[in-house]
Amino acid sequence: MRKNVIMGGVMAAALGLSLVACGGATTDDKTTTTGSTTTQEQSGGDFDAVALYHGQWRGSVEITGQTVYGTAGGNEQMLDVNLEEDGTCTVVPLEAHADLLSDEGTWEGTEDQVTLHLSKGDIVLSVVDPSKLEGKAADFDIADFDTINFDFYG
Repeated sequence: MRKNVIMGGVMAAALGLSLVACGGATTDDKTTTTGSTTTQEQSGGDFDAVALYHGQWRGSVEITGQTVYGTAGGNEQMLDVNLEEDGTCTVVPLEAHADLLSDEGTWEGTEDQVTLHLSKGDIVLSVVDPSKLEGKAADFDIADFDTINFDFYG
């Protein structure tokens, strides 16, 4: 009985030491795929821009106005930005806002921002959280608004 207890303690200690030894490993390298369109950065952990950002992002602006009940507000949906896994992107205005920017190009992302490389020029969107981005409304030809907010749509 005593031999089994000692053997169990030795096994637990050996397993614990091997797990502790693995926990401190980090890597510092950069990997770029599809030219410069998609960036994967590793710095003490894995960051994969494609896994985090690819999909449809719906852009809207905050609106306010006066009603008979007082000030009212909401969001006006303006356009979609589609970030593809292969590093390409498209900007497509919604039907009610067909006069806004319509363009295509490539994209790349970091933990702090997503950059669209369009024929019009580069547009930088700041990462608010994993499902929200923020940019300058004027970059998308939207007048009278400072900011456009993007929500992840899938």
